[in-house]
Amino acid sequence: MVQKAKEMILFTNRNCLIFDENGEQITDYQMAISCSHIDPDIARKATEESETFSISKFRQWIQEITREEMQYLLGVHP
Repeated sequence: MVQKAKEMILFTNRNCLIFDENGEQITDYQMAISCSHIDPDIARKATEESETFSISKFRQWIQEITREEMQYLLGVHP
């Protein structure tokens, strides 16, 4: 079964958690969006599939953001 992104949480260290509709992590997407590397094709695909977006500082705060804000933060804006 091919997983489709539903929720993305970008941390301030640029690591990203990406979940499908069942709440399962999509590790292939997560490995492609990390503090040391971003695959622009996968990042764009994940942001187009997802429905909710957040930015977070680990264990301190989380804030909802828009798809466009997520794309800008990942450097994959149109």
